[in-house]
Amino acid sequence: MKRRIQQSAKNKVLEYLASRDHSEKELREKLSRKFEKAEVDEAIEAARASNLLLEPHELAKRVAGQLARKKKSHTYIQRFLNKKGLPPVARETENEIEKARELVLTKFKKAGPFSYEEKPKVHRYLAYRGFDQDTIRRVIHEGQ
Repeated sequence: MKRRIQQSAKNKVLEYLASRDHSEKELREKLSRKFEKAEVDEAIEAARASNLLLEPHELAKRVAGQLARKKKSHTYIQRFLNKKGLPPVARETENEIEKARELVLTKFKKAGPFSYEEKPKVHRYLAYRGFDQDTIRRVIHEGQ
């Protein structure tokens, strides 16, 4: 007969942080499903005292960098950070344009100039992915 070992909130925090970095908001949400508020607070304070939790702005920059490498738009990144309880990061216009150009090149097999029929398709493709109008216009009209 197997006995189920009761896991403490502190051990659960360590388990979560071992897999990837979490924001404090994420940890609170996950831990509150299984533990009482006092246990959750104690576990998070213990993780903070052990320097296991990254500072919010540092974690936000790290997560934003990971998402940028995946060619996610600034709007997508900001929404993702907000959902995780992290502060916003600064927008880098040139990187944003470069990400959009690479996505268009991958999808449409060309960087421009685009025909009258292709422009709406490119616009919809980038808009759906969260790129702003200025970035979309520059990619469409400043083809390489």
